Amino acid sequence: MNVKIVKERDSLAKAFAQRLQTIESKVERRKLSIVEELLQFMKREGINRSELAERMGVGPSRVTKMLSGDSNLTIDTLVRAGHAVGADLAQTFVPKGQKGHWVASSTVKISAKNCITVDFAPKKKTQASAPTLEIKKPASKDADAAA
Repeated sequence: MNVKIVKERDSLAKAFAQRLQTIESKVERRKLSIVEELLQFMKREGINRSELAERMGVGPSRVTKMLSGDSNLTIDTLVRAGHAVGADLAQTFVPKGQKGHWVASSTVKISAKNCITVDFAPKKKTQASAPTLEIKKPASKDADAAA
């Protein structure tokens, strides 16, 4: 087997990398991510597709289409699906170049790397306050290098 080491990206790799940055690609990745989260909730709660359809008040074919990632997921559909699996839909807009951190308390521990942290701790008998979203600007490149 001959292995060729190339220092430059080939045109196919460059085209692929550029395609990943399009808005269409971002939309598809977000839809797949939401579907994956819904499937995880279904598994955790022991809910199959037909039971989800019944709980949402839609036909089984609608759930199959929704879970395939091919359909346009409206807020209405997402709220209904979340309710059906015992979850709430949480969404927000965050300025470009920044990432949000969902926190369950007023104490925030932020690592050097920006990430989204969601706390799904079990509910206690005393109701805690709702999680809040904190937005932090990304650290400068010099700070990242020092970390």
